[in-house]
Amino acid sequence: MSGALDRLAAAAGIEPIYHSYFGDEIHTPASTSRALLTAMGFDAASETSAQAALREIEHREAAAALPPVIVVTRGQNAALPNLDLQIALESGEPYAGAVGDLPLGYHCLRAADGRNERQCPLIVVPPQCYLLPAMRAGRIWALSTQLYALRSQSNWGIGDFRDLQTFGEIAAQAGAGAIGVNPLHELHPSDPAAASPYSPSSRLFLNVLYINVEQAARSCSVPEIEAGIADPAFMRRLEILRDGALVDYRGVAATKLDVLARIHRTVRARRDRHVAAFRRFVRRSGPALERLATYEALDEYFRDESRGLHDWQHWPPAYRAPNDPEVARFARAHRERVDFYLFLQWLAHEQLAAAATACRRLGTTFYRDLAVGADRNGADAWADQEAFVSSAALGAPPDPLNALGQNWGLPPLSPLVLRERAYAPFVALLRANMRHAGILRFDHVLSLQRAFWIPCGMEAKHGAYVRYPLNEMLGILALESVRNRCAVVGEDLGTVPDGFRERLHAAGVLSTRVLYFERDWNQRTFLPPQRYPRLAAASVGTHDLPTLAGWWAGADVELRREIALYPTPDAGVRAGAERAAERVALVDAFQRADALDTYAAARLHDDAARGGSPGAAAELAVAAERFLASTPSLLVTLAIEDVLGEPEAINIPGTIHEHPNWQRKRSVLLENLRVDERLRQAGRIVGNARFNRR
Repeated sequence: MSGALDRLAAAAGIEPIYHSYFGDEIHTPASTSRALLTAMGFDAASETSAQAALREIEHREAAAALPPVIVVTRGQNAALPNLDLQIALESGEPYAGAVGDLPLGYHCLRAADGRNERQCPLIVVPPQCYLLPAMRAGRIWALSTQLYALRSQSNWGIGDFRDLQTFGEIAAQAGAGAIGVNPLHELHPSDPAAASPYSPSSRLFLNVLYINVEQAARSCSVPEIEAGIADPAFMRRLEILRDGALVDYRGVAATKLDVLARIHRTVRARRDRHVAAFRRFVRRSGPALERLATYEALDEYFRDESRGLHDWQHWPPAYRAPNDPEVARFARAHRERVDFYLFLQWLAHEQLAAAATACRRLGTTFYRDLAVGADRNGADAWADQEAFVSSAALGAPPDPLNALGQNWGLPPLSPLVLRERAYAPFVALLRANMRHAGILRFDHVLSLQRAFWIPCGMEAKHGAYVRYPLNEMLGILALESVRNRCAVVGEDLGTVPDGFRERLHAAGVLSTRVLYFERDWNQRTFLPPQRYPRLAAASVGTHDLPTLAGWWAGADVELRREIALYPTPDAGVRAGAERAAERVALVDAFQRADALDTYAAARLHDDAARGGSPGAAAELAVAAERFLASTPSLLVTLAIEDVLGEPEAINIPGTIHEHPNWQRKRSVLLENLRVDERLRQAGRIVGNARFNRR
């Protein structure tokens, strides 16, 4: 790279070199740096323009009396600018003590600069994240599920918040201290087939398809809706939605949203306590909720068959920015529809809160999941275009599972804008997702230090890492964790930079330890349970990996062969041979950990030699539960699909239409799960630790 381009890239946080999963030193090409700088808003087309951009940065920094934000750790004296400074606490009261004695919170630093007064946020953070009392005392275990996949005799073809409460009650009876669940983020009501919870429209709000409609009708005192639901023709429609092996997202959305719109029209015409509660929720939620509802109404309007515009970047220009006067006029002209989407969020938040309260009374808490990003064609990206870098996408460099790298299609948050805005978007994100939770899983937590950005139009392998202010963001994560009394699990898998896990450990963030990956790769053995760290969440797999039964049978290898996900046919053959050796190694690890007796180990060795069969799933699941239970990790997570021995994967990365991702329902009804001996046995194995939230 040229000298100016090199320095500008460094100033913008683009790393010149990274080490791949395979240990190779990868240099960032000049073309990638230029494309990423352009995406960030810099003119890097030539050496002259790069020099001009550098001078502008230097001038801005020199002219600023105060930085955009200062983050300090409580108990530590921080070096502040050498100016006449005053501190106002978050409450507005003046503070005259030492900086190290400041209380936790979002304070304000003011500096007299001649006739002008400058100010910047002064954020005081704790050294560590919150830990649940039961974790401090020992360990807890979580039972996890994909919410949409829950079957019940009463839902409308998709798991809902009432099902989540029931699942929590069942998990609590089995002794679970937490209920793990997929991201509950708002998806796309006007495009329900876009169902990945990891590519949401908004990470700040909830998926309205999880609303239990009958509960909404009862809570809003609309008995005529309940009577209409009892119509035989409507009941047959619901039975079809319930009986399908896969979630029919279009059918569910059409059915639910139609009835919910009727509830809304009835409630809107009244002036009672329900309307008052709804309006209070809207006021508390502020402009962000109004922008979401306006976006949803616009999206619905432009997706209409007569217009056929399926993403906001192709809307007429006057509607592409939330503050445009035409957007305000649209919201006024379509006020009832905007109100409808506000109403849906109120119902969703009320039902999630009720489920969380019911589960807490039984001694268990929600273990929520924060996705790494939001869809570039969704509400968050439309509502805050300054914060999102729309000409780049998040992803990952090549690794053994993805030889060409991964492009997730999600626009990254700009680290420069985050800092300029004192991390306000990050704080809002944490608060929204820690609400009603005792544990938060932070998907791809590596993005606190660096994220792999891919310029739009380039292959994933041509991306580069962009730095984020780790110390400041980790401190704010700890502050929100303490304030919300919510422990944090970091999904720290993939190409992990040196020292990163140690930094998470020091900050009290639980590491993610997956049985499939915890190995001595030189010896080709699985690590013994005592090698798992204490500050960790131990599990068999994740939503992107095969179930235990599917892994054992090699279902994932066979599927990847069928749909040509391996770079060559030989690679697929090698993967099959490696899985055969891995089956044997896993049985050996289970036996060494006393998770299998001699006879069970012999049976599984015989089954492994025959290629792995579904009939081994029950014995394998019990062995895995015993193995995880013998780790020192503070959190053990059992996936309900592994407890039930289900072979089908939740999601196959790299596929869209080739596999029913995010659609498959559980094989067992919730009503039957309550008395399922496999779950009771799992609870006895991993322990009966409980969590009581103060």
